[in-house]
Formats: sequence, C-alpha cells, structure tokens
Amino acid sequence: MKTKNIFKALALAMLMPAMLLTTACSNEDDVVNNTENIANKGYELPVTVNVTRQDAAATRATFDGSKLNFGEGDKLFVKGNDSSAGGAGFFAGTLTWQSGGTFSGTILTENAYSGTIDALFTAGSALATLLPANYGDYPYLSFTNKDTYSASVNYDATKTFATSKATAVEQFSFEVGGYTSGTGFALHPSNAILNFTITGLAASTEFAVAFKDNTDFTISGNVTTNVSGTATFAIGVNVGTDLKNWTLKVGTLTIPLVNSSMEVAAGKIYNINRLAPNGPRFKVSDTKQVYFSKGNLQATYNGSSWTWAFAANQWDYVGNAAGNTSINGNGTVSANNVTVDLFGWVGASSNWTGAAQYGISNSTVTNNVDGYGNVASEALKADWGTTMGTGWRTLTIDEWTYLLNTRVTGALVNSTSNARYTYAVINTDGTEVKGLIIFPDGYVGETPTGVTWGTINAKSAFTTTCTSAGWLALNAAGCIFLPAAGYREGSTVTDAGVGAGYWSSSSPSNATYAHTMYFDSDYMRFYATNRKYGFCVRLVQDVE
Repeated sequence: MKTKNIFKALALAMLMPAMLLTTACSNEDDVVNNTENIANKGYELPVTVNVTRQDAAATRATFDGSKLNFGEGDKLFVKGNDSSAGGAGFFAGTLTWQSGGTFSGTILTENAYSGTIDALFTAGSALATLLPANYGDYPYLSFTNKDTYSASVNYDATKTFATSKATAVEQFSFEVGGYTSGTGFALHPSNAILNFTITGLAASTEFAVAFKDNTDFTISGNVTTNVSGTATFAIGVNVGTDLKNWTLKVGTLTIPLVNSSMEVAAGKIYNINRLAPNGPRFKVSDTKQVYFSKGNLQATYNGSSWTWAFAANQWDYVGNAAGNTSINGNGTVSANNVTVDLFGWVGASSNWTGAAQYGISNSTVTNNVDGYGNVASEALKADWGTTMGTGWRTLTIDEWTYLLNTRVTGALVNSTSNARYTYAVINTDGTEVKGLIIFPDGYVGETPTGVTWGTINAKSAFTTTCTSAGWLALNAAGCIFLPAAGYREGSTVTDAGVGAGYWSSSSPSNATYAHTMYFDSDYMRFYATNRKYGFCVRLVQDVE
C-alpha cells in the first residue's frame, strides 16, 4: 500500500474526509479569490491531510511514471457549509503541501466554532469538497453521504486534451474514497486515461480534435503534430465508457477506434495508436492502396494479461531480448513485463485460443489441430489486425509481391525510375538499425541532408545510409521502414540486425506452411515456410 493521504486534525486529533488525486499548483491570488466567499472571518481550525492509497498495484499498470504526484508549493482548497445550530456556517481554507506526505493549513469558518472537525461533517447539512486551489468551484471529489463519508467523483468531462500521457495522469485521474473511523480515507481509482498516438498527419500543423460519442457529447481541444506528422494527446474518461460508441475527429478526418464493444476499466491507461486516413499511400494491387502502421506489431505481458500496440518507432524491434526468448508453448511467457514481436502463423483449423492463436507459442508441432493448423490454403485463425481495432489487417503474399516487385510509384530515386524500396542503415549517428525503406506512391522527396542513396529496387548490403535527421526527413515524406528484426524458432532468435521475415495472411497448398516476405543482404524472397517460425507482423489499412 502506498501512503500519502488521510484527513487528520492536528490540534483536534479528529479525522476529516476527502481527497483528490491530481497535482494542482497555484499562486496566492488564486487562494485569496477562492476564500473571499466566507469574507475571511478568520475562526481558524488547523488541519493536516494525509492520504492512504489502496490497490495501487492495480492502477495505471501500463504507465511507468505512475505516481500520486504532489509536490512543493501545491495547494488544495477545502470548502463546506455547516448550517446546524451553533455550526460553523460556511468554511473554507487552503492546505499546502508539506514534507512527509501531508498537506496542512487552516480552515476559516464564518461563525465562531468550538466543535470538532469531525462534527462539521456529521451535522445536518454539512458537505465538504477538496479542490486544487486554482480550480474555481468545480469539485474533483465531493462528499455525498455525510453519515458514512463515502465520496464520489464529479468528473469534468468538458476538460480538454492533455499534451502527454504523464500530464493526463496528473490532471485527469480521479479517485473515490470511503471513510472508516480510526483508519481514515482509502482512495481507489475511478476513471481511465485514453492515450492517443495518431500518425500520418500533416507535419508541424495544429488540428482541432474532438472525441465524440453517439449522443453528440464531445471533449474537444487542439493538438499540434511534430515534424514527422505525429500527434500525441490524452484524455480522462469515466469508467464503463464503451469505445465502440465514440469516434475521434482530427481536423476533418474521422479516426476509427474499435470494431466491437470495449468498456474501459478504472485506473487503466489505454494506448490507442492509429494511422490517419490521409497518410502516405502504397499500391498493393492495380486497384487497391493501403496505409501502413507506424511500427511493427508488439504484444506486452504484464503478468496476467496481454496488451497489443505498434512499436513506438518504425525501427524498434525486440530481437533476441527477453520477451521473444521467453515464449512458452501455451500462449504465455516465462517472464513478466516483457514484449513479444515475433509471432508464429496459426491457421483457422488450430485448436489454439487466446494469445496462442496469434502465434505467441514456441511449439514446433505442425500439421496438427493441436499445433499451428493442418489445412492447406486456410485463412489465419485470427488476423493480427483484430488486436488493433477497426480496419487493420495483414497483407496477402500477392500484395507483398506487388508492393515490392511490381508497383509503379512514379518516383525517381538515385537515377532509378519507379523507386519502390532500398536496403538501408538508418540512425547512423546514433543506434544504427538495418532494414528496408519502402517509398510511398508518388514519392517526390529530394535527397535529404544526411541521406546517401545506395542500390534501389534490388538487394544490397544495406548500402543506403541515413542519419537520424535524414531518416526523419524521409519519414516525413511518407517512407516506411521495416527493421531487420530476425526470426524465431522455438524460443531462439536468429539474424536480429541481419534480416527479417514478415508474415502474409496467405497459406499455400502445403498444410504445414504459410507465405512470408523475407529479406537480408543476400536476397529478398516471397515464399512459403514453416508456420512454427516467429516472424514480424506489419499491419495495413485499406484506402477507402
């Protein structure tokens, strides 16, 4: 249990209710303005606030910087009304963060008052609210049952977006608390945080953003993309919010969220990574174009459940680190808080369910319903795209082949017409990563500073080189990067940093095999290989 909050009266040694989980800084003018409603009568009751946080391990499980974050200079404003005979009348005051995990200060009462702090909250009409000192009159946490001191959150859903996950946790997290005589207040999480990463937008541009449900209730604000055309922002939402009923609009674009019912849980952060529908386009047939996800698919295990996400950067991969090397034969891993990004290919005939049906298994059993399936030319049991919501899917082998061998891009790169790809080393001034740069349709980028072109549209020893700035310029121009993440057999990873296989959704007439695109410095192949191998997955969305 983390200790940080229970209400105690210093001089009176009596407990007083209430608390708030958020950081709230203010200046002295804010405090003065908030206390004017009781005319500063000055009957002072000294108060210290501590907070006990219950079930902390179950909250914000996906956020490394999770904390009950109060700091030097932070203030809380407490107000209430005791209208009982001989009561304090209106009361309010400012509590300031002190060392040792407490707030302390004075409550100023309208009437002379000689009772206990506890009596203020058992009197007939007494109610109290704790606010950050600069927040005005809207309560974060208000007491609705004065007899038991149970508290409920009044969540201000009109709040705008935070610019980061960490800021959202501090500003938009809410707790509910219950008072027990002798033990004080125990606080529990009461809402969730949605953390958005939207790629494929115009670079360095401000967009109006609206998170909107099917009744036209809207949380809105403005966000600005970085030089790569990525927007990151976060909001707080009530427990039980079903994301199926909500849409996200960025400018004039509607971003899909989920394709089935998904209710958010208390104290959790949901990382929602989406590609805007005006991102760079890539032909995969004569009649179809797709958008690519911002990075390879990853699955992270926290000790009890799996969370799916795209890699934070296009060059990120796990390789032979813990995660890929700790996969068991039953859809589990032998270590907690690890990430997997090499998956086996599981056919529809397989008996596997859960994480195993997405190829999180080190089993080498093939041609069997208790393995990876035993039917030729069958579909995936569960396309990896279903882990990421509406519209995401895995390319077919014909689409991989068209993308890299047939596509007419109209791009001229290093004197090569219809440039489609180049073997490259990127971030050469930092952590070098080998892989495949794929040019979008209609690529018109010149040679950016920091880029030296090598062989285009053919295998090479990764002869194109890019500094970090050079790759950033290529990425902003719509290029994607497939890292040479290696491949897995059982729990052994080979060729990380040398080559990589990327699965298709297609299987051949051989029931033990599935189709993949594989590249290294010696070749690029589109071929059928054993389903037991762990390869990368890069998802796409169709251009409508």
